[in-house]
Amino acid sequence: MPLDCIRLPQLLFPAPGTDLTRFAVIACDQFTAEPSYWAQADRFVGDAPSCLRLTLPEVWLSADDSPRIAAIHRTMQDYLRRDVLRPLPAGLMLIERDTGRGAPRRGVLLAFDLEAYDETPGSTAPIRPTEATVTERVPARLAIRAAAPFELPHIMLFADDPAHTLLEPLFAACKDLPPLYDFELMQGGGHITGRLAAPGAQTDAFFRRLDAYAQAAAGRAPDGAPLLFATGDGNHSMAAAKAHWERLKPALSPAARASHPARWVLAELVNLHDESICFEAVHRLLLDTDPADALRFLEGWAAAHAPRGADTAPLPCRFGGREGTLALPLAADELPVSALQQALDAYLAARPQTGIDFIHGTDALRHLADAPGRIGFVLPDFPKDALFPYVLRRGVLPRKTFSMGTALEKRYYLEGRAIR
Repeated sequence: MPLDCIRLPQLLFPAPGTDLTRFAVIACDQFTAEPSYWAQADRFVGDAPSCLRLTLPEVWLSADDSPRIAAIHRTMQDYLRRDVLRPLPAGLMLIERDTGRGAPRRGVLLAFDLEAYDETPGSTAPIRPTEATVTERVPARLAIRAAAPFELPHIMLFADDPAHTLLEPLFAACKDLPPLYDFELMQGGGHITGRLAAPGAQTDAFFRRLDAYAQAAAGRAPDGAPLLFATGDGNHSMAAAKAHWERLKPALSPAARASHPARWVLAELVNLHDESICFEAVHRLLLDTDPADALRFLEGWAAAHAPRGADTAPLPCRFGGREGTLALPLAADELPVSALQQALDAYLAARPQTGIDFIHGTDALRHLADAPGRIGFVLPDFPKDALFPYVLRRGVLPRKTFSMGTALEKRYYLEGRAIR
């Protein structure tokens, strides 16, 4: 294995005969302003084994999530006891997800060393976050992981591989492998296929290419500390996994630290430059507010805190079925989402009755913003080619800057890995 920060994982997968369409469920941080999506998912799943019973959709987050989290832990143990989840033979899972963009999104499941991940600003770790976290979204995931016998990932890590040297040759070489699974995802999530490549010539060649990729990245890094992989999705799950590992470490011997399964996190590695990868902005929606008051406050705060020489950019907004603009001063190399979020944070601190949600899709934002007491802000897309250079140059992006496509394109929970 060439890179110390990567391992071939031992996967857990549903037993034969499991209805995978009901088992696989979209990432927990989607449709947070649309409880009807999750109500429909609940009705569709019914009593069937499902990741809906193993995760906590954030639409249901509350002041006390402990009963739901305890139920998740009981269900995990029950699924293991009844062999609903079983270990797969060793191998590399190749995933193709058709979301209707004309080309499938390709990725492979790997275990990544949390010792190689650091979300501290200014970090030079080989694995880094792309966005700041929303702190209130970490504790529930950490509480679930703390007593969970296994993990389910919705983490996706990017490789910066414009020459398509890593994944594409692997998929071409393994195209004739029979699928382990091949089914439609629930509620319009598209089609997904998984092939398990046994250890051998093709997986060895893949790891050699990973090693060459890491060496090339190190050669380009001016400080000798390359950014090898960046979180494309699942920043909060990475943060929770890291926090859990940091809690465990002090009580472990050096030998136990080296071998403990919680030191590793399961994630899907994808190529940032895959043609199916599309970045879309994550918009902002204020709830329980007076739109006119919000606009006055935000424009006043932004003007008072405008950097010297800033240019003013109009940011579209919507409320009460009407379109408007927010005048937003921007410093050189500053993203609109950064300036807006700073102003929104000030407003939320001054108006504690007001809430905020992060919305995927302009149509969804406009629909949600038309309800009384709401105002939505439409942010521009962030170009994916700028991601690695921006993180290397300025560190993480503001929280919830971009989404990998629409909400329905997000990763579904399916494979797992033991962490105890």
